[in-house]
Amino acid sequence: MMLYFIGTAASEGIPNELCNCPTCKEARRFGFARRRPPTLAVITKYKDTMLIDVGTDTTDYLNAQLKAIFLTHWHNDHTYGLYKLRWVAKKIPLYAPREGADEAILTEPKNLEINFIKAGDVLRVNSLKITALKLNHPPETVGYLIEGRRKKAAILYDTKGLPEDTFKILKKRKPKVVVVDATYPPGVDRPDHNNVDEAAEIGLEVADRVYLSHISHHNLPFTKLVKYVSENYGDNVNVAYDGLVVYI
Repeated sequence: MMLYFIGTAASEGIPNELCNCPTCKEARRFGFARRRPPTLAVITKYKDTMLIDVGTDTTDYLNAQLKAIFLTHWHNDHTYGLYKLRWVAKKIPLYAPREGADEAILTEPKNLEINFIKAGDVLRVNSLKITALKLNHPPETVGYLIEGRRKKAAILYDTKGLPEDTFKILKKRKPKVVVVDATYPPGVDRPDHNNVDEAAEIGLEVADRVYLSHISHHNLPFTKLVKYVSENYGDNVNVAYDGLVVYI
């Protein structure tokens, strides 16, 4: 199984338009520090491909037939790409929570086949078993535990901490890799998203390898963030970036 990080930003992307904060300034100087809104592809060894969130237009980054699309929730930064992707030439099943659903997509889904799910639901996409996990974020938001024949990964954004039931499931199922919401810099405490330390600590409790994603321009600049994470958490916690491919 591979995870292909197409977009690793929070809602505004990095650099944010007209923003001159240190994070945005760095991203204008160095292409590797740029981030698109959250979009993640899961690719199996059989080349089956599905998307977790579509925060950006995927045309230039992925041109594979999709087996399914899974949305964590309906905030626009996780759904922007659907407005174009729904015109794809072949039908695509889309799974998402019901609360907050985009009426424009519901009214005119084109070739998206929309299915509403809730935390606890278990679905199968060819060789993969996908379990929807409750997260702490309004509106209704789910993460996903993705299980292949021998490999497991969990996607945990958007969230602040984890509900106890979700934590118990992950402790029991023991994913190899976890991708965690790390919107804010160290020391920032907000009710709807983790900071870097909260994300790292959550990840290390439930998985062997942790990848921090959903990173806002309010966070540390890319190079400082990588240095901070490396110095404080070593090799088991990594800062995800656009274009990163992780083999599980």
